[in-house]
Amino acid sequence: MTDCAARTTVLAGNLLDGTGVPPQADVAIQIAGGRIESIQSADAKPADRGSQVVDLRRCWVMPGLIDAHMHLWGLTPGEVSPADFETRLASAERQAKALLHAGFTTVRDLGSPITPWIRDSAPINPPTVPRILAAHVGLTGARGPWLIPQPSWWEARVVRGSVSAGEAVRRLHDEGVDVVKIGASTGPGAEGFGDIPTLTVDEIRAVCDAAHGLGLRVAAHAIGSEAVRRCVVGGVDTIEHGYRLSDEVCDLVAASDAWIVPTLRTRAVRAAAEAQVTAWEQLKTLRLGVAAGIRYAAGTDSVGDADTLHGPGNALEMELMGRVLSPDAALAAGTREAARMLGIDGETGTVEVGKCADLIAVPEDPRQDLSVLQRVAFVMRDGKAARSTVRAAGH
Repeated sequence: MTDCAARTTVLAGNLLDGTGVPPQADVAIQIAGGRIESIQSADAKPADRGSQVVDLRRCWVMPGLIDAHMHLWGLTPGEVSPADFETRLASAERQAKALLHAGFTTVRDLGSPITPWIRDSAPINPPTVPRILAAHVGLTGARGPWLIPQPSWWEARVVRGSVSAGEAVRRLHDEGVDVVKIGASTGPGAEGFGDIPTLTVDEIRAVCDAAHGLGLRVAAHAIGSEAVRRCVVGGVDTIEHGYRLSDEVCDLVAASDAWIVPTLRTRAVRAAAEAQVTAWEQLKTLRLGVAAGIRYAAGTDSVGDADTLHGPGNALEMELMGRVLSPDAALAAGTREAARMLGIDGETGTVEVGKCADLIAVPEDPRQDLSVLQRVAFVMRDGKAARSTVRAAGH
């Protein structure tokens, strides 16, 4: 595999562009300067002289995947508390590379002090990691976000009152976060499976006002009807997990501008009985939310441990969402809708002229089998090939 030249032509056997239109067969995607310049019939638009040709005529080409909730904590299988920062950084870099090779061209990390280092230092020609939106550390209330023991390397900042909340957001902005993360409830493993709110509406509103004034969005870890209600009233942009909700709160979320990231994968793959309970609760609430009209985006909450190692398995999230959503909607949750939720839909999420050339190729129609997303054969980020195992179609 060679790096993409300044001009590249991708020949797609089938293009599923993510906009919702039917797939197109035998397409030539012209790329210049990392962006899509044209999309035309391969017969009508032969490759320009001097353009590098990427032959994906045996494949289905679609937008790069987005994991809108994950953590590059720098764990390795079996590891609980890595010895030092360098060890964690090296592990996190390997897992970020594995994510890109698995087809995830964009990720949102909602809590890891390591991730900004990777975001700011990773080479982009050729790309070695996905595009990263980083939250750095989270903000929570005096009760703490989980009420269960946390590793020594996990950091959360406590806010008490509206003034404290606003000041904490401004500090995070100065530290270079792309999104503000709050812990608005306890979590799985705590009393009541996380039904205990940890922030007041006034504190949440103060976080959101400060963040929005600085051009940042707010993501809220929130489980249980009361915590989610407070988040909606307070003005958060995204609700992470968001299960154990009543019909009334589902309607409230649907009527708001908030999205939910249901994070099905992490609970589904863990063997503990408690995890299976929470996985069932998540699917139950997902059904209620879909019926209410809530907007959803895909995020795994994977942390890179033995159960949720980053890589092809992150695409299981869309397959699990497909148990409730239609295949088209599940695909959109991990591409177009995730980009809209993150506010980067002008850059990525669909294959359209003017957008970044974030492309993946899979061997079969993903609408017929969502598990094919775990068998990505080609990855391009910003017009540069990151991985390919595709054999050319020949003439």
